[in-house]
Amino acid sequence: MFSFSRESEKRGKEIVRNLYYFPENQMLDCNQYIIEDPDTKELALFDTGNGISLNGLFKGMKQLNLDPINISKVFLTHEHVDHTLGLYPLMEFFREKPPEILAYGETAKILREGDISRIFPGNLGIKPSMFGVEIIPLKVTDLERMKEIEVFSEFKFEIHYTPGHSLGSISYYEPTKKILIPGDLVFQAELRYNIGSFGRYDFPGGSLETLKKSIEYVSKLNVLTLLPGHMNIVEENAGQHIALAYKTIQTLHY
Repeated sequence: MFSFSRESEKRGKEIVRNLYYFPENQMLDCNQYIIEDPDTKELALFDTGNGISLNGLFKGMKQLNLDPINISKVFLTHEHVDHTLGLYPLMEFFREKPPEILAYGETAKILREGDISRIFPGNLGIKPSMFGVEIIPLKVTDLERMKEIEVFSEFKFEIHYTPGHSLGSISYYEPTKKILIPGDLVFQAELRYNIGSFGRYDFPGGSLETLKKSIEYVSKLNVLTLLPGHMNIVEENAGQHIALAYKTIQTLHY
């Protein structure tokens, strides 16, 4: 099922100063983002991919002079396999001094309990052994009571609870740079067809009506740069893409 190489390099690029984008690999992976502290060279990683692609991420990082050993924080957007499974090989890599894992509410609870059924939605028909990992309980910092968090000195993200795709889904918004990291809430739109794109709502904990409300909520933020969990990033006028997602999802009904 998962035929691509573990060594397949994720070729990244710098989006704004000290913020890097690494595109998703094939088959249930996700886009990943890294912020570097220019003074200490510490790194913050947003979402960990499917685990199989971790070596490819490390290879891509090294091409941009980012040393994986400097990852000190891992921020998660939600609990699903394609965003969290890389945690387990990552913790093995950092066995002596693991990075801090930060997630919101339900996601933090699921990872603390090692709840396989919530990480792997049943209707996908997959299991951890397919990725060569073992799900174990992890130590996780819960962001639920935090309104914002500083990621080194240059980036201070607001934390917005945006469920609908999953119960633990959040969006990170940097108001100064107008950057949104929404996980699987919204994606790049098809502008030529005037059609927006957004996450699935048929997994456990998903809800079409809740997803509509969350997209409406982020559509009111001033977003220039959209860094979603899948597909392409949007480097300018991202608000137009989010508005189209909201317009499109309003046409859907149960």
